[in-house]
Amino acid sequence: MTLLTIAAGTLNPAKLRPVEQVFEQLWPGSRVQGVQAASGVPEQPIGVQETMRGAVQRARAARAAVAGASYGVGLEGGVRFDMGTSAEGGGCWLFGVVAVTDGTRLEVGRSAELRLPPVVASRLHDGEELGPIMDELSGQQNIKQKAGTVGLLTGGLLSRADVWQMALTLTLAPFLHAELYQGQQTFSSDTELT
Repeated sequence: MTLLTIAAGTLNPAKLRPVEQVFEQLWPGSRVQGVQAASGVPEQPIGVQETMRGAVQRARAARAAVAGASYGVGLEGGVRFDMGTSAEGGGCWLFGVVAVTDGTRLEVGRSAELRLPPVVASRLHDGEELGPIMDELSGQQNIKQKAGTVGLLTGGLLSRADVWQMALTLTLAPFLHAELYQGQQTFSSDTELT
């Protein structure tokens, strides 16, 4: 049996662990190698398209950086703003985008979303990055490499890694059942997301 090598475009333990866990469950003995991979988007991506571009760029760059990698995985956290009251679905929402490529196929998926507190939303809207804001509000250092904003705001019921694990699992469905996804429009390896 050939062991798979997976290139993950991150060195963050809160992102690497879920990649390792998912691929180990699917293909025992898989080797995940984290690499520094530029996203090509701002430190705090705003909106779905910008966040998606970051994940895709990381997946492609990671696979290119690791010789023999079967898959490249990119994980990018972002926020989006909706107008209106919270009862109308308004507010600032935290989410993640996962991109996976095998060099031929590129699949993109999203995580569940978490509405952020107004004090956080206001600071994000003013151009700050989520990690330092949450470090300050929580009194912790480098929260984004631990349970993350998700862990803090859910009282530990979910962690950042839990959210990434679910999003990655869902993103891999077309690879696991390629026969069911035949004819599906997929991003080609040269697709530019705008």
